[in-house]
Amino acid sequence: MSLQKFIAAQFRKPSGRFGSLVMTRLMNRVNRQIAERTIALLDLDPAHQILEIGFGGGVALSLVAERLTTGVISGVDFSEDMVRRAERKFQGWIARGRMQLRAGDVSRLPYPEASFDRVYTINTIYFWPDALQGMNEIRRVLRDGGRAAVSIRSKEKMENHRVTQHGFRLFSPNDLADLMRKSGFRDVGIDHRDPEHWYDQVVVIGTR
Repeated sequence: MSLQKFIAAQFRKPSGRFGSLVMTRLMNRVNRQIAERTIALLDLDPAHQILEIGFGGGVALSLVAERLTTGVISGVDFSEDMVRRAERKFQGWIARGRMQLRAGDVSRLPYPEASFDRVYTINTIYFWPDALQGMNEIRRVLRDGGRAAVSIRSKEKMENHRVTQHGFRLFSPNDLADLMRKSGFRDVGIDHRDPEHWYDQVVVIGTR
């Protein structure tokens, strides 16, 4: 396997010592700014029930947990290695009942309908086997009036990086907004920051 394919596979599903020691630190560093913007746009309440899909290194989990009083941040990740790592890292939040983590897939989220006030995912949709099915699942677990945020780097930026040639499906901001509308979300909006930078920040928000 080439180095580019190996790194692409680790972005999709961080695993092993490399995933735990290298990829988590990398993802936390490069995702912090887009995580902060995503959380700001979700208009969180301290009592909200919130879900993050594909939490990876956990930078957004900690940012959300700090805002909660009676609410809970739940996280689901495709990588069991990331779940185990996060359970160790966030054992204090888990013990206090502010965080719940589990392994699972966006194609069939392990939660009942209308479980959450807010759902978000950051830099994961590139790897979903069926993007519309994943978006339908997000809508299913949201309560009426709940908000969802799907955050990405735009296709225009990502296609300049060789690693994305291996298993990434790229989206423009309008592609992603159209997908959310097709799934039934309303009041869909696009927040696009830093388009002149090496990596931009795209957050698409919709209401159930």
